[in-house]
Order: sequence, then C-alpha cells, then structure tokens
Amino acid sequence: MRTFLSGLLTLVAIVAIVVAFPSLWVKERLVDPEGFVSTVTPMASDERVKDYLAGEISASVTQQVGVQGASAVIEPAVRAYTHSDQFEADFVDVVSQQHAWLFDPPPPGGPSTVMELDITDMVNRVIAQTGISARVSGPIVVPLNRGGSGLEAGRYHEVGQQITTLAYWSLVIAVAGSVLALLFARRRGTVLAWLGIGLIASAAFAWAVGVFFAERAKQEVEGAEESGREVAELIVDGAVSDLHHLALIVGGVGAGVVVLGVIVRLVFAGSPSRR
Repeated sequence: MRTFLSGLLTLVAIVAIVVAFPSLWVKERLVDPEGFVSTVTPMASDERVKDYLAGEISASVTQQVGVQGASAVIEPAVRAYTHSDQFEADFVDVVSQQHAWLFDPPPPGGPSTVMELDITDMVNRVIAQTGISARVSGPIVVPLNRGGSGLEAGRYHEVGQQITTLAYWSLVIAVAGSVLALLFARRRGTVLAWLGIGLIASAAFAWAVGVFFAERAKQEVEGAEESGREVAELIVDGAVSDLHHLALIVGGVGAGVVVLGVIVRLVFAGSPSRR
C-alpha cells in the first residue's frame, strides 16, 4: 500500500511540476506588471527600438511644433534623447501602457479599439531639449496595429487570471505531492529520480510553450506597419529567450536531482525501508 500510494503521489507531483514551471514563468514575467517591465526593459538598449521610437517622435514633434526647418534641430535632439538614461525610464512607461492595455479589465461598454502607445511625454521631452518654447498636451498616440484588428483592450485579462490560478495551484500540488511521496516511499532514491525526470519534462514543455507563444504573439501584430512589427517581434523574442534560458536551468537542476536519486538508491541499497 505504501508503494502504491507513493507511486500515485509521485505521478501527481510530476504532472504538477510539468505545469508549474511554465505557468509560473508566465505569471511572474508576463502577467505581473513589474515582472513584465523587468523582462522587456533591457530591450530599450536595442538600436531597432531606438530607431523606431525616434522616427515616431521626430514625426510627432515636427507636426506639433509647426516651424519650417525645425527638423534640422529636432532630429539630432531625438537621437540624443534615445541614447540617454531618460529614454529607458520613458520606455518603461510605454511598455507599462502595453501591459495595462492587454491585462487590465477592458473599459465597460467601451469601444473594442486596438492598442495605441501614448508618446506625449517623449515628445515634450524632446521639444524641451531643442529649446523651442512649446509644449503639447496630447495625447500623441502610435497605433501598434494600423490594420484595425487584434490587440484589443483587456484581450488577456481573463487568461492572465486563469494562468495565475493555475500557477499557484500547480506549485502547491507539486510541493505537497513531492513531500508526501518521499514520506511514504520505501525507495526514496527512486522517487527523487522520478521527480528529477519531472523537472526535465517541465523544462522541455516550457521550451515548447515558448515556441508556441512566439508564433502566436507574432501573429497578433501582423497588421502593424513594418518597423512597429519588428519592435513587437523583438520584445516577443526577448521574452521567449528569457523563458528558454530558465528552462535550461530547470532542466539542469532536474538532471542533478536524477543523479542524486540514483546515488541515494545505491547508498541505501541494503536497506529496503530507505532506498
């Protein structure tokens, strides 16, 4: 009976482990606002991101100022701004807008519009650097999907809540199942080895989730104009790279647990109640 119960608990723990890691990553790195910001903030240093926003800011500043020949002053100011420390802080604000748009509850009865980025603060900061006495109240927005489909407000609100619930419950079941399986086991080394295999399987599943997420997310921005789509795809690739990096770590830990389980089994081979 102990062997059967331990085997059943081990199986339950393995299934929970496989689900727990990728769902926790999604919860912590995408659904959670601070986690999302920390995931995408390093991308502010990418030249493609700077070039895209520099073009949008330059066009907006030139339009708002309305001074003939102002572009000769505006463009160098924009380039200096996108390579300053302040740009990273403003970029964090922009990606926070993205997160709020996708994961916050949609406005009740509001229009199902596509996501737009408010770059008003960026525009005013550049205008101030040029020395031109002007300030715009905005909003100055950049639509991420000019085709008019996809990326509606609150698109991932319910999914984010479901993934958060799944992440917490799978973690609790994985920990409880593992501990109880080890307590009931006659061969704890064998249970450890199987739990290690569960970690390896979880890493492989997370890798596959990353590939699927990248493909699906890029489909969402197919309607964006070329440079905007490239930036969106860059953010997607950066997030998936973070998941794949962590998957390699989890897989390595799993391999270590398998080896530990084999060692425990060999050390206690002569003690039926403990091996």
